[in-house]
Amino acid sequence: MMLSRQQFFCRLTWPFLLAVMCLSATALAAEDVTSRALRLYEKHHYEEATRLLRPEVAAMSADLQASASLALGMSYLGSAMLYRELHKTAQQIELDYLSQLSKQKAGTSSSYVNFYLGQAFLEAGMPDQAATHLRKFAGQVSAQSPFRNYASVELGLAYSRLKQQGKAENEWAGLDTNVPELKAALAGAYAVAGKQEYKPVAMADVALADKKKSKSGPDEHMLRNLLRAYSKSGATEKALVLLATSDFKNASFVEELGHSKSIRFYEMSLLGDIAQAHLGAALLYLEQASRDAKLNGTATYFLADAYLHQGNAEAALRSATSLLAQAKIPVQYRNIAQVHQASALSLSGRQGEAKAIWLSLAEKSGDDPALLAEVMRACAQAKGDCAKIEKLSLDSIENGEGKKYFALNAALGRYYLLKKEYPKAVLYMEAGRDKANKNKIEVNDPVMLVALAEAYYRNKKFSENLEIYFELSKQYPAVRQIQEAMQGIYSMEHQSAGDVKIY
Repeated sequence: MMLSRQQFFCRLTWPFLLAVMCLSATALAAEDVTSRALRLYEKHHYEEATRLLRPEVAAMSADLQASASLALGMSYLGSAMLYRELHKTAQQIELDYLSQLSKQKAGTSSSYVNFYLGQAFLEAGMPDQAATHLRKFAGQVSAQSPFRNYASVELGLAYSRLKQQGKAENEWAGLDTNVPELKAALAGAYAVAGKQEYKPVAMADVALADKKKSKSGPDEHMLRNLLRAYSKSGATEKALVLLATSDFKNASFVEELGHSKSIRFYEMSLLGDIAQAHLGAALLYLEQASRDAKLNGTATYFLADAYLHQGNAEAALRSATSLLAQAKIPVQYRNIAQVHQASALSLSGRQGEAKAIWLSLAEKSGDDPALLAEVMRACAQAKGDCAKIEKLSLDSIENGEGKKYFALNAALGRYYLLKKEYPKAVLYMEAGRDKANKNKIEVNDPVMLVALAEAYYRNKKFSENLEIYFELSKQYPAVRQIQEAMQGIYSMEHQSAGDVKIY
């Protein structure tokens, strides 16, 4: 039977960890914190694991640092994958929510919705629509409002995406960068636009330092812009320090519309920025762990996956090939390395070679539904021709039952979600979930749960959707922004007055 990633780690590294249980109390304590972090990782408490372990690494001896780096890299990678899925589903839910909000009648309508709707369209890759809403907002808001300047920052970014650089520069020119909040916003926009010549990281550093000199520290809106500047510029350490100061669960801005109604707004980029920062950290720590001869194989296994999520086909292919060249790698991990190899080939445009590898693995999966699940997931993610793999997967499920087939059901459900066959997506992902602990992330893959929540939303099963986010928010507070949007949609569709809480 195919082992999970967590089991794979334990199988290959625990003999090493036991061997380096050093004689000193200090080494024993360092080993214990790594063990505790791994137990949190196995429960999918990724951020809790990194918060526990990261502050301890610098004080460890070199040999224990390697194992701790590996555990950190795995945890950050798990977190990055989860936040990326959250970001993807949030784009549609929040766009739907803000679009409905913008159509409300005068008197109960928001004065700020066009600003945040413009941001949402930008994040969803629709700069034309973004510019329309940002211009509309700029024409309505007072020239003295700080949001007028923020709108210029975002509108400049929209023009940059539209390849209208002159218009972008005109929007950014003349903004008062002596205001720390505005400097941070501009730094974030420069980082997103790839304008490193403006040194967005240094700008963000100065903005943060200037704000710290004042009596009040950075507010939620400024923190999000700082995170955007750091994460989009690859300043991983700075982004991680910032993430350690806030759980980012609070709204960026709250608009009061009377004693019984308020609207909480969030930047759409937040979840994606967290994902990018955590992916950067995963690569940093996994590359450190790979330099240790005893941990190189395990680190390389995870690095191939991390490079794929980064979109670095060349590095992913190099890692997968390196792992396949190791003589003693168990067959189940050789198979997964081939899955990664095919994904890297597909990412680099060699779809025919990728399809041949995936199909070969699927056809030989036999009594190994977990391998078939990995193939199905990879093919679906790459948007390849998965028809034959789909048929093999359906045949396998029809002839088997039990927890052994959870991963394959979940992979099929994700495949149908990507194909927009939403009822089938729900059917198979529910079959891939532990029914006794249906939304518990400790026993279910949280990435699958997020995909299931999206499928519920597409089928207008709002309560089921929110039940999943409620469980996720216990460990991942930033999920709050999706909950708020879902509750807004629920309220508007049911024509409820005021704030409606259904969780």
